Amino acid sequence: MSQTRWRILFAEPFAAQAVARMREIGEVRELTNCDESDLVNAVADCDALLIRTYSRVTRRVLEAAPRLRVIGRGGVGLDNVDLEAARERGVTVVYTPGAATEGVADLTFALMLALVWDLRGCDAGVRGGRFGETRAVVVPRGLHALTLGIIGLGRIGKAVARRAIHGFGMSVLFNDIVDPGPLDFSATRVEKDRLYAESDVISLHVPLTDTTRGLIGESTLARFKPGAVLINTSRGAVVDSYALDHALRSGRLGGAGLDVFDPEPLPADHPLLSAPNTVFTPHVGARTALAQERMNAVVEDVIRVLQGLAPQYSA
Repeated sequence: MSQTRWRILFAEPFAAQAVARMREIGEVRELTNCDESDLVNAVADCDALLIRTYSRVTRRVLEAAPRLRVIGRGGVGLDNVDLEAARERGVTVVYTPGAATEGVADLTFALMLALVWDLRGCDAGVRGGRFGETRAVVVPRGLHALTLGIIGLGRIGKAVARRAIHGFGMSVLFNDIVDPGPLDFSATRVEKDRLYAESDVISLHVPLTDTTRGLIGESTLARFKPGAVLINTSRGAVVDSYALDHALRSGRLGGAGLDVFDPEPLPADHPLLSAPNTVFTPHVGARTALAQERMNAVVEDVIRVLQGLAPQYSA
């Protein structure tokens, strides 16, 4: 098949340079909506499909795309692609697993520091003319005295562990169903129950799978160390948002810092939005300039597949 006949569909916005790169090798179309019905209607004659966070490439979408050869996911997770259906149809899925590692690890500590230092309360006190009063009641917890529990010691989990140990002098416990291999830092592998019971801060760095969906729910939160802080920069559905809200309001949990939600965004009337001791960000961990550049570079792997070459990163 000649390059001029390749038809490429961008289901979500990519950088202008990425779109221009694909125009060099084929015909490009860009969608303004990426619901399943929009994808089904658009993919019938496409050889390549490029997606980001909110497109859901279901079996129905794949069945509507008889020409499809490659899906390019500009991002880390692949929970929005039916990988089994893609394999069955011979569709290669490429992605950018290391693109957001440093940005997400940085944000994890931004959320952590904001909570253990009560930066929201300090800021509100200063702005509200309560400088002395706020200074008298805020008791920051230095990270060096805390134990960090990491669930999922992949690329991002390891980057968080290095910052915790080498940057802040924290003790680190971790749990992962996969052996992380040799580590260049000192951390202790433990069962989840010990991690929950002993960690002052628990940070989630797992993919969204059938195993991790709802991992942090009512029964799990009840096993947390009283007053512990939860950080989630992985996937929103890993945490039961209603159970989290209850744990915060009851005082069982000391705080929560979230960059991801379920659903995303949360509806305006969701109780978690008014829960105490929380800091929220709008899924920005992967939106550093460098991470975006690396995510847009997925187009190069898409081109490799179209040209019959082996991609750098495939599922």
